[in-house]
Amino acid sequence: MIALASNNKRVCLLGGGSFGTAVARIVASNLSNSESSRAHTFHPTLNLWVRRQSLVDEINNTNENSEYLPGCPIPSNVVANSDVGTVLDGADVVIVGIPHTYITNEMLKAVKERCNQSADVVHVVSLVKGIYYDEDSKVLTRVSEFLDQSLNAGTTKGHSPKFVISLVMGANVYDQMGRDEFAESTLACPTPDDAPMLHSIFHDPDRFHISLTPDVAGVEFCGILKNVVALGVGYAVGSEWGSNTQAAIIRRGLKEIVKFAKTYGGDMVEDETFFESAGVADLMTTCFGGRGRRLASAFVKHDGKLGWRELEKEVLGGQQIPDWHNAQMVYKFLEAKGSTDSFPFFCAVYRVGFQNADPSLILEVLKI
Repeated sequence: MIALASNNKRVCLLGGGSFGTAVARIVASNLSNSESSRAHTFHPTLNLWVRRQSLVDEINNTNENSEYLPGCPIPSNVVANSDVGTVLDGADVVIVGIPHTYITNEMLKAVKERCNQSADVVHVVSLVKGIYYDEDSKVLTRVSEFLDQSLNAGTTKGHSPKFVISLVMGANVYDQMGRDEFAESTLACPTPDDAPMLHSIFHDPDRFHISLTPDVAGVEFCGILKNVVALGVGYAVGSEWGSNTQAAIIRRGLKEIVKFAKTYGGDMVEDETFFESAGVADLMTTCFGGRGRRLASAFVKHDGKLGWRELEKEVLGGQQIPDWHNAQMVYKFLEAKGSTDSFPFFCAVYRVGFQNADPSLILEVLKI
């Protein structure tokens, strides 16, 4: 039996979708692992925020999420709740696993007011691969930046922020994780002294191997931009172009990912990041088997006559993904910067998906 010390850190996870549930299974197992020293650091309960009460009841009563991760048992120390404030109460670590469009001001207010008020630092770990673009200011904002700006607004100059934003991203297909197949991911933590603590929450040597880096911007740009590349591969699949062409698209896409991250991610972006799970591995997994590839393939087969929201309903059963949204935001940013000529592949992906360009435009870019 685990003796619960008063200083045991509480962990919660926001999001009961496919990937959120897959991560919850791993985190919950780690928190309740009595053979590990981490059991003396963390409270064993993982509080999980799920929007729909019917899904809350299913998870709590049957230890399964049959809608988003069927057939994959959820540990009994996962406690679901539809009230986000209750889930956040006293939390020291908040894992964000919902689409970025669901991160509301009300939710951010609850994070600030309901997390551990006596702690000097609360860690927020984002699993989110979305991006924001402001039409007026022409500013592209990563989710980690948005969380930092929102949660640490008003921090006195010279004082450390209360909320430290980290990321976990990598080649992680949720159904394979649900079957406990081996996977890797990358934990980007800007405060190296805290990285081992966060690492112990996620790392499982048998099924979820976690590597560490301080490169938050590099990891996040890889996660954002690989979705754009996956659309290009999906166009190829829908056009019945073979593996040679698809490989060329991935190679060209990787070059533009590196260039974009290096150009707009600041001096802290590291070359090694692109060889981590969050880099080339996530790119390959998404391009070979991701939902964006499937969606883009269907887009071509419907001759571009179905919108992306309609395709999400038809192909993904209503699941929302960031891929096509990211392509839009990246293009608008590059257009505002006058940099479209520097990233012809990203721009071609956008033009096929949103300006009625023929998919053969992708082939023309490959020949440059």
